[in-house]
Amino acid sequence: MDMTQDQDRRVKTLRRELEGWREVLYVGHSVLVWEKQYYPFISISAVTALFLMIWYLEPSMLTLLSVLGITVTLCDYLVPQIVPWIVGAHYWTGTHERRYEQIITSVASLCGLASYVSNTLASMKESKPRTYFVMVTGSLIVSAWIGSTINNLLLTYLIMLVLVLLPGMKHHGILQKYFSTGIQAIANLMKSSVAAIGGKKSDGEANKKKD
Repeated sequence: MDMTQDQDRRVKTLRRELEGWREVLYVGHSVLVWEKQYYPFISISAVTALFLMIWYLEPSMLTLLSVLGITVTLCDYLVPQIVPWIVGAHYWTGTHERRYEQIITSVASLCGLASYVSNTLASMKESKPRTYFVMVTGSLIVSAWIGSTINNLLLTYLIMLVLVLLPGMKHHGILQKYFSTGIQAIANLMKSSVAAIGGKKSDGEANKKKD
């Protein structure tokens, strides 16, 4: 029940905070889930053009972060004011509203998943510090090795490309078709970790009661 209440609270909060972005979210969602056949090529072209510009200009990290911050600030201020004025009130229909509800629910689910992973790692740190240390350290070492082997800009481009294409792959069943085994293995690992943590906590509480 608590998880359901948290999800509902998260959906209401996001719905209120993203109200000014609903038209942009609707169009962006259509592109990300590949409602038309050429949408994947638009996504790939946009990401490629962005990284080609960064590669050509070669800005410093501080400059890049500053430009990114300025862009986000301008969009956050201008989009909620300009977009409704451009599209007009007649544009938003019941179909758009239902799609907007689905988008908000999906975003809330992603936030809930991030919170679940964070809580799982925190619990693992308390109950199995050695396992937590080995897992986190090993992941960071592998990441550092990959980062030192592959060009950073190329690696970031590939990661961004995968993230942009991921919703469409999931929506059209490509992930389930080609990566279902790996996804199931990760899910089973997470479930077994949570079960082990829960079992250890139960045993600890039982021992305290006996004492």
